This record gives sequence, C-alpha cells and structure tokens, in this order.
Amino acid sequence: MNQTTRKNGYVRGALTFAVLATIMFALYVAGKVAGMDQAAIAFAESIRSDAGTAFFRFVTNLGGGMFLVPVAVIMFVVLYIKKYRVEAMFVLISLGASEIANELLKLFFGRPRPSGINLIELPESFSFPSGHAMIGPAFYCMVAWWITQWFAEKRWSSLLQPAVFIFVALLALSRVYLGVHYLSDVLTGFFLSMCWYYLLRLGYEGWMGRRSTVVDPIPHSR
Repeated sequence: MNQTTRKNGYVRGALTFAVLATIMFALYVAGKVAGMDQAAIAFAESIRSDAGTAFFRFVTNLGGGMFLVPVAVIMFVVLYIKKYRVEAMFVLISLGASEIANELLKLFFGRPRPSGINLIELPESFSFPSGHAMIGPAFYCMVAWWITQWFAEKRWSSLLQPAVFIFVALLALSRVYLGVHYLSDVLTGFFLSMCWYYLLRLGYEGWMGRRSTVVDPIPHSR
C-alpha cells in the first residue's frame, strides 16, 4: 500500500468518526439520547456480577489519569533517550490535546453524571463526553500501531491492533457498566477518540515523510 493510499484511508477514517461524533452531538442537543441511555443502564444493571464488576474496575483504571500520565511520562522519556523524538512528541500531543478538548467540551455541555447507580465513586467532572472514552483509546491505538511497525516481522504483531481495539472498546463501555457515564457520553467520546487517532496517524506519517525526504534521507535514521 503506497503512502497516498494510506493517507486517503486515514482521512476517510477520521471523517467517518467525525460524522458519527457529530450525529451524537446533534442527538444530545436535540434531547434524543434518553432512550439509548436508559436502555444501556438497564442492560448494564441486568448483567452485573461480582466478577464483572471486578473486571471492569480493573479495566477502567487503565483509562484514568492516575495510570495514563505516568505511562505517558515514562514513554516520553524512553523514546526521547532512544532518539525517537517524533514519537515522544506525539505521545504528548495525543494525550494532551484530548485532555484539553475533553475538559472544554464537558464545561460547555455541563451534563451531570448519572446518580444512584454507580459502583465506584463519581468523579467531580461533568459527564458529556466521557473522558475515559475520549482520551485513552487514541493513545493506546497509536502505541499499538507503532509497535506493529517496529515488530512487523513478529507473528503476533498482526494481532496486536485488533486486541487493543477490543480493549479500548471495553474501556469505554466500563464507564456505563460502572454507572458513572451514560451510553451517549461514551459513544461520543469514543467516536472523537477514533477520529483523533486517524488524524494522529495522518500527521505522524506526514511528518516522517517530510523528515525522510527533506531532513534525513537515510531510511530509519533518527
């Protein structure tokens, strides 16, 4: 697959998820999300179990700032020392931009979180869109994509991205199961995150392409 074809794929992916996110915003503003939200809450309550709660508590912690920030800092330092400076920069961009955008959107919409159904302590922030669904998935998918590029010769590399996509979907849905977000919060955040993921890949490949042809013509030199 040539570079132009890949970039066109990233643009299509970003546009697809941007449209889905826009639809969710429109449904929320129009007050048309109550049905899906109540149905999701009822379903989550019907399948709750001790094992399920323990599992989703663990998963949801992997999408919170207490976990992601130290991981990002460690990744940044390691990548920078190893002279993967562009990747180090994109680690900060992927999380930092998502965090800022999510906080601004939460403040703008000011949606209260669901109450009385939560299995963990309710965060103090607003509900729409979900931060866990918006911030972590793009970061995890980007890291998974890098790993598949660096270890392309390994047999397991082809399974990594599908596995990570399943994980980030579970991460997003954990917020509904645990009763700290509505389904519409999660879907909106997840669609925005996937849009951002494709934009990150587009930006990264564009940067690396310019760098290899203008600055550093030696393949793989860093």
